[in-house]
Amino acid sequence: MDMEILSWNCRGICSDTTTRALKDLISQNRPQIIFLCETKIRRLTDFIALRSALGFAHSKEVLSDGQSGGLGMFWTEDVQVQVGTFSPHHIDIMIDGGSGNPRWRLTGFYGFSRTSERDRSWQLLRDLRDLDSLPWVVIGDFNEILNNGEKKDGPARAERQMRSFREALGYCELLDLGFQGPQSTWWNSETQLRLDRVVCTESWCDIFGFARLKHLPPSDSDHVPILLHASTIPLPIRPRHHRFKFESYWLQHSECDEVVSGA
Repeated sequence: MDMEILSWNCRGICSDTTTRALKDLISQNRPQIIFLCETKIRRLTDFIALRSALGFAHSKEVLSDGQSGGLGMFWTEDVQVQVGTFSPHHIDIMIDGGSGNPRWRLTGFYGFSRTSERDRSWQLLRDLRDLDSLPWVVIGDFNEILNNGEKKDGPARAERQMRSFREALGYCELLDLGFQGPQSTWWNSETQLRLDRVVCTESWCDIFGFARLKHLPPSDSDHVPILLHASTIPLPIRPRHHRFKFESYWLQHSECDEVVSGA
């Protein structure tokens, strides 16, 4: 059972260039599920038009408040989804694995951007954890880092902010999945941070034991898209062909001619 899940803080999806960038991401990666943050879509008709343009059968929207916020979850016809709770900062869905596979839960998460409201992000995460005990994976823009090792340049992050994030993950028994690719997922002129990530419960890892997360190249936003490959099947191991390497300084060795002649 394999599934590709794309998450992107697109910083507004209504422009032609951003929509075209998203279509390119879909064409290149073939995701069955997409979660978008900061769509900045205020009208349902515009959201339905976007779903049609992207070629997805189903979706769940949280419309924006003016020019800020807005979330969208899209999924293909072959994914069996039950929509759960939603808010301006999350969309929660349950997925039927089919063919005897267990049901599991996916939450698209968008953390509060203001530092003064960051604790509301972690309370929301705790509340979502208390809803049920299904295998659970959370993907999105958390607007926080776990430690200053996830930050490049600029002043150090306040320890209290990061500790509150770590404590929330501990309460929820969520593990950071790690990533492949460049570390930073967001940047401005002063600093770079890893704000976008995937966290999951151990029970979800037991199902998707070969899951991996890729940070994709930048694409018309100050956040990079991230792609979760949820897989129960290991990647094929390619045979390694060891190439012979010749170092020119060997020629300077006193026994070089003798070794070559002997060979």
